[in-house]
Amino acid sequence: MMDFFCRIYVDQEEIYSGDLSEVPDRFRNGIREAFSEWADSLGKRGLNELVYSLFVWYNEKGMFCQHCGKWGEQSSCTHCGGELKQRFVYERDKKLDLLLTCVGMISKIEVSRRP
Repeated sequence: MMDFFCRIYVDQEEIYSGDLSEVPDRFRNGIREAFSEWADSLGKRGLNELVYSLFVWYNEKGMFCQHCGKWGEQSSCTHCGGELKQRFVYERDKKLDLLLTCVGMISKIEVSRRP
């Protein structure tokens, strides 16, 4: 879907517009496909549930060593012995933050070709 473009609204206010390039590759095509197939046929509640379920990965947290940059599962790093701290697995993005802040209020998703 090279020409994918979507606009997401809360009532008449556009809260997201773009091609979902902020989304990691491993999730992007699935989200684009779901939006393309379902966005125009779901009611408000269905849209909210769809977006929420497609973006669950965004709030995933893991244990990260700030010293060597490796991910781990214990309290100390198995690579360097440093202390692991909990942090989000995926980079934060302002556009996605707004989208997920408003997830319960989304009223419409429009999918089209890139403008």
